[in-house]
Amino acid sequence: MAYIGNTAANRFVAPKAATRLSGNGSTTAFTLEHAVGSDEDILVSVDGVIQEPSIAYAVSSGTTLTFTAAPSSGTNNIFVCYLFRTVGTVSHPSNNALTATNGTLTGTLDVTGNSTVGGTLGVTGASTLTGALSAKGGVVFNEDSADVDFRVESNGNANMLVVDGGNDNVGISNSAPPSTLTIGDGTLNLSPFDLAAANSGQDAIFINSNSQSTSTGTKGNSIGFGANDGHTNRHAAICTVQTASDRDQVGLAFHVHDDASQTADLIEAARIENNGNILFGVTSNPVSQSGTGAGGQFFGRNTYTAFAKVGGVVSYFNRQYSDGNVIAIRQDGSDVGFISVSGTTTSYGAFSGSHWSRLTDNSKPTILRGTVVETIDEMCDWYQAKFTIPKTDDNDERIIKDSIALPEGKKVGDTISHTYEDVTYDDAVIIKEEDNKHTKCKISDTADSKRVYGVFADWDNDDDTVNDMYVTACGTHVVRINKDVTVQAGDLLSSNGDGTAKVQDDDIIRSKTIGKVLTNIKQETYDDGSYTVPCALYCG
Repeated sequence: MAYIGNTAANRFVAPKAATRLSGNGSTTAFTLEHAVGSDEDILVSVDGVIQEPSIAYAVSSGTTLTFTAAPSSGTNNIFVCYLFRTVGTVSHPSNNALTATNGTLTGTLDVTGNSTVGGTLGVTGASTLTGALSAKGGVVFNEDSADVDFRVESNGNANMLVVDGGNDNVGISNSAPPSTLTIGDGTLNLSPFDLAAANSGQDAIFINSNSQSTSTGTKGNSIGFGANDGHTNRHAAICTVQTASDRDQVGLAFHVHDDASQTADLIEAARIENNGNILFGVTSNPVSQSGTGAGGQFFGRNTYTAFAKVGGVVSYFNRQYSDGNVIAIRQDGSDVGFISVSGTTTSYGAFSGSHWSRLTDNSKPTILRGTVVETIDEMCDWYQAKFTIPKTDDNDERIIKDSIALPEGKKVGDTISHTYEDVTYDDAVIIKEEDNKHTKCKISDTADSKRVYGVFADWDNDDDTVNDMYVTACGTHVVRINKDVTVQAGDLLSSNGDGTAKVQDDDIIRSKTIGKVLTNIKQETYDDGSYTVPCALYCG
């Protein structure tokens, strides 16, 4: 729509077209009904004569009209016409809507009421919104890669939510998030992690950031999970835990709610240590515990898997409703053994019962599998380093007995330096392991010896410098037969006096009996002509 006069204002009011004033011959200052921005925004006449702006009159404070000379007396002899060039702050009637088909705002917009924008609202300057913003068509920040950041303040945090438009990162309580999503920062110490269930506002998934200390067992930086039934108490949490003195050795602890009471505190149910070990129900490796302490299960990374508990049944394997295998033992994906139940009977499949033994000189010669061995009058002796692990925030004081080889020149009772789980203890004491049942042995050198112990199975290849061997004494195993002896299934065997076996001279199981031949099919033939056959052993 065309208009007459100056450029239309970018903000509009609804004033009267003109104001009439009455002079008295002495008054020079008059009050306008509507504020104007300059002298040129109004047309003024006195007694029908147009007055020159800034010469005959001036406007100050937007609404004060001041004449150079007082207008003469008269009724409504001063006529003021508004030219609608408003550039300052204007008001808008609350009962009218402000509608714009197209518009661009380059200054400051203060909105205290409700505004509806049917198209695109582009804001290039600062805008203050004291009411609610409802954007049905969506809100876009950083349009066309303008490198514009977005920040939300809370009552106590100037960086409650930060969107770094230039670096594509989002931060919560972080003014300069270094990653795609960052919660907290190194200088921030939010509420520390605790196990109390009754924490209001924790009825959903929540994240808690906490600076890590240098104390073993310190917990923080957690993800919590609230109840899904309307309660306001958390029911589970995952948090970091420092698992060693080095603050870089950090694992994860898993906490659950295990009580019917909604306000019961959480307990630690499982832990993954920094070295990859997995613990259940304990906060330290229970396998090494001796005498006292809580029990639990332990899964070691690249070492071993164990179940340990101080007192009570360690583990249950329960096959319900039917007979069959309870445990299947495999090697390279193939079944090699099993434990099964039938009614009240337990069966052990492919069973070989072996015992530890050792040669008298602790040597480790080549011994053929199935070689006959017999006992000697010497006991095996194993040694341990005994030391104390001090009490921590998470664990009681523990006495540890760790197997060692007897150091050269040392004896029982001597103090040595011993490293255990990456910690060195300088006050470890050498003790003899409490074992009174394993004897040393030798390759059988007596025909029909009544001291036959079994047959050689393999060496215990631990790197502890103690050359222990496995001697199979019961169950099924192969027995090495003298090259000049022919056996048949059902034959009883005794020592030939050279590490091999021969056919016993009767069919009665005696103290000299090694076992019974199960089949005369040879399993392996050695360079000296001796060979092995499967047998049922009777030695142990």
